Amino acid sequence: MGFNKKEHLRQNIDALKVVFQLEREKRPATQREQKLLLEYSGFGGLKFILNPVENEIDVNHWRKTEHDLFPLTQQLHQLLKSNAWMKNSTAAM
Repeated sequence: MGFNKKEHLRQNIDALKVVFQLEREKRPATQREQKLLLEYSGFGGLKFILNPVENEIDVNHWRKTEHDLFPLTQQLHQLLKSNAWMKNSTAAM
């Protein structure tokens, strides 16, 4: 089976959600959360995440074969934006 972009993106989003939650709660990961974190694969094969996602019309600038990844990529961008405060709060420490 080949590289499934959608599955890797979904796993990465799930892992990032866990990381942000653990950081907020300042606690170690449970066994279930550790399993999710181990599924994180990075974004090297997911270059489309750098494409614009601000507006629905942005999908027109994407490869047609990656249009189905647009909603998940929007979710990733929103997750990162909504947790950007962590970067600023930890930098101030």
